[in-house]
Amino acid sequence: MRKAALSFLTVAIVLATPRVDVSAQDTQTLTGEWVWYEASSRGTLESVFTPTRDGEWNVAFHFTFRGRAHVFTGTARGSLSDGALEGTVLNDTRKRTFTFSGTFTNGTFQGTHAEIEDGRAYEMGTLTLNR
Repeated sequence: MRKAALSFLTVAIVLATPRVDVSAQDTQTLTGEWVWYEASSRGTLESVFTPTRDGEWNVAFHFTFRGRAHVFTGTARGSLSDGALEGTVLNDTRKRTFTFSGTFTNGTFQGTHAEIEDGRAYEMGTLTLNR
């Protein structure tokens, strides 16, 4: 009897818990390019945006720098179609913080990226993303 009551309670809790519908089809992968002014470097960029709620995303930037693959992860908020988009990501070792901001127009994002050091943002370059 106790086991049946516990099973019923578990099912009731699961059914009553609100869910955010974040399915794999909602995840969006965009490609583009990053540019770093200081080293006159550039490279291809793949970004994976997974929705967490309306207008908010978990993001992972995949790129190669100086022959080494990197994945910077964090959060973003805004539009992936038309309008402003901004976010914050941490590097692979989670010791450095970067921000990005810009605007999507006609399916293309044009923005800048900066590193946060000593509480101040230092602009590092540009990035573009295409739908």
